Amino acid sequence: MTKYSALGSFLTSSGQLEVKLSFSEIEKILGFKLPPSAHNYPAWWANNGHAQAKSWVGVGFITKTLDISQKTVLFCKKEALEHRKSFPISQPNKFPSIQGKTIVSNQPEWKQICSVAEGSSKPFKKTVFPVHDKTSISVCGYEFHFIQQLIPECENEQVKEYHPQKEYSNREGLPLLANGSGAFCRFCINAPAVSGVYLWLVDNQIIYIGETVNLKRRFNVGYGKNSPRNCYMGGQSTNCKMNKVVMEYYKCGKPISLYFHQTEDHKYVELDLLKKIETRYNAKDN
Repeated sequence: MTKYSALGSFLTSSGQLEVKLSFSEIEKILGFKLPPSAHNYPAWWANNGHAQAKSWVGVGFITKTLDISQKTVLFCKKEALEHRKSFPISQPNKFPSIQGKTIVSNQPEWKQICSVAEGSSKPFKKTVFPVHDKTSISVCGYEFHFIQQLIPECENEQVKEYHPQKEYSNREGLPLLANGSGAFCRFCINAPAVSGVYLWLVDNQIIYIGETVNLKRRFNVGYGKNSPRNCYMGGQSTNCKMNKVVMEYYKCGKPISLYFHQTEDHKYVELDLLKKIETRYNAKDN
């Protein structure tokens, strides 16, 4: 039981496959005001392990669409989504082109909820954001499937920050890497230990491409829990850099979506994609 359990009870008792509620209606159901993050950040409504999400996911619902500007959210019964999957869309919708390459999805097109102006950390509202991310996408002929959003650990609605560099004895007096200073977050994914290529997407744009022999370990031990040694010269600078990327995007209300293509030829596929797609965070010098 959580303080949000009344919302789950309401959804169950409604007897409906889809229930659209305003934020004020949800507050009446709960008997208290929603936190500011619910009014400002789409990530608060994500279908993850947070207390509020457990109230609707635990009774078989997910948040399907969210309109921050109108203060409304649509909850959908999972069985309704499964039913719709058996009737595929005849004409695929197209995502925006990336460096001349078009990403095609056989699922409804994403719509953007907020953007961040260059040089600013403050998001501004735009349209509707589908929280569920139940999509698969084809990129340059490779099929990628949605895994989940990368959500940092939070406490009292704030990202929990860690300083792993302080835990390293550094007896050799190694200098900190450029990405090794400051705060880091922690996060994990629910995925198998398989090889393949992964994509990080924000606002329908691929911001990072990577390959791995073990998806679960790459994120849960690599990116998600940065080792103290990585913060210093000789450590894995990429782990430091991308951990900070996850944290900063989340703080802006724009959690990163993770997609994965399982293959034994992961190195070849990664190189092939990097030749065709220019991303923000893939650089020769990490």
